[in-house]
Amino acid sequence: MSDSELLGLVPSEEGPGRYRFIVEEHLSRMDAQLYGGTAIAVSVAVAELVSERQAMWMTTQFVATIAQGQPVDIHAEVLAPGRRTNQVRVTGTGPDGTTVFASLGATGHPRPEGLTGTFEHMPRVSAPSESEGWASPFSAFAERMGTAAPPMPTNVGFTQLIEMRGAVVEDHPDPGPGRVCVWARRRDRRPITPAVAAFIADMVPMSVAHGFEVFAGATSLDNTVRFGEFEPVEWVLLDLRAHGAIGDYGHGIGHVWSADGRWLATASQTASMRHFDPSALPGSPKP
Repeated sequence: MSDSELLGLVPSEEGPGRYRFIVEEHLSRMDAQLYGGTAIAVSVAVAELVSERQAMWMTTQFVATIAQGQPVDIHAEVLAPGRRTNQVRVTGTGPDGTTVFASLGATGHPRPEGLTGTFEHMPRVSAPSESEGWASPFSAFAERMGTAAPPMPTNVGFTQLIEMRGAVVEDHPDPGPGRVCVWARRRDRRPITPAVAAFIADMVPMSVAHGFEVFAGATSLDNTVRFGEFEPVEWVLLDLRAHGAIGDYGHGIGHVWSADGRWLATASQTASMRHFDPSALPGSPKP
């Protein structure tokens, strides 16, 4: 299944660079609104389509939300076509013409003998086969607080598409609060592409909540993903690292690694944090 099939992207009759997709359940958040990871994944996919080059980076500003079942029209433009590098703009709009998200990025043809290397270091963690299903992203500190952690759904919104397993961190190159490592793969076990890696990496705000040891969700304001020497793989490690927060605006990054230790991508996010009472969530165990 290609990125276009996965995201439901179909060419529009309005001309070149025009596409449309429906906010299906697997492209939604838990509250049946468009999942931010879908917006940046769509942006990466259409940028690669219109430029016929691989994605180097993409930044997406989340402007408005749109409900499950609604169509989103996409306009992708190559603003600066070059022999090797293209600068691309992608805009998503709702049925009433409201801008839902706006993206800028670049695609290119990497030189086979050009500078290539990785300076970041992957945490040493338990292998996917030795990692448990992720019962709750908050279980690490919920027990210390003497309360019950809200469960992680496995059949709602984007979790229908992605399987996640909590990795046990054995050694971290940058230890500190807000470090969370999660193995992820597609439930159909098809390869992770750059667009799907961007889809998965829209979880950085969770590390901010972990860093402060609070129960909190977030509304993402942006997401920027930069890609390394990417090859399709089945499992990726999402290595989340919180940077900090000011007045409930949280910042952090998430590195994406292959199971054999190759750096694939880095996501950077800012989000408006929203505190919640875990016992009030549907399906949550009571203290």
